[in-house]
Amino acid sequence: MNLIRVDDRLIHGQVAVGWCGHIDPVYMIIADDEIAADKNDSELYLTGVPFECEGKALPIKEAAAFVNSVGNKPFILVVKTLKNALELYNEGCRYEHLNLGGIHYTDGRTEIASYLYLNGDDIEIIKKLSALRIDVYAQDLPANTVFGTEFILNKWNDQ
Repeated sequence: MNLIRVDDRLIHGQVAVGWCGHIDPVYMIIADDEIAADKNDSELYLTGVPFECEGKALPIKEAAAFVNSVGNKPFILVVKTLKNALELYNEGCRYEHLNLGGIHYTDGRTEIASYLYLNGDDIEIIKKLSALRIDVYAQDLPANTVFGTEFILNKWNDQ
C-alpha cells in the first residue's frame, strides 16, 4: 500500500505516526523543488521521518521517477499543493488515489472539512485529476471519515 498526499505541512505527526502505522512504508518522500534544492531545508523537513523509513526530499520530476522505480516497496509521498500533485502526475507518476490531508486556511480558501480549505484553482485541478480517473479524497488520518471527490465538489458548489 502507498500513500500520495497533499499536505501543506508535509511530514508531521499525522503522517509520521498515523499513516506510517497504517502503511509501514520503506520510504517517506517529500516532492518539492524548493525544499529539495536547499540541503538545510531538506534535513529539517526530514527530521520527522521515523527511523524505520528512509526519508528523501526530491524535486517533483525526480520524485516521479523514484516512485516508478521502487517496485512493490511501500511509500508515503507528500506534496504541498494540488498543483504539485498534478505536476507529479504529468511527470509520469501514475497514481490512482490522492489523499488530501491538510490544506489549511489562507485568504480566498473555503472550508470543505476542518483540515481542508480549497480555492477555485484547487477545484479545477481536482476535476482534472478526476477526469484522469484518479480517486481524490479527503482524510486526515486512516481511522477517520473519508470524503470522496463527489462530496468535495458538492460542498464547493453549495457555497
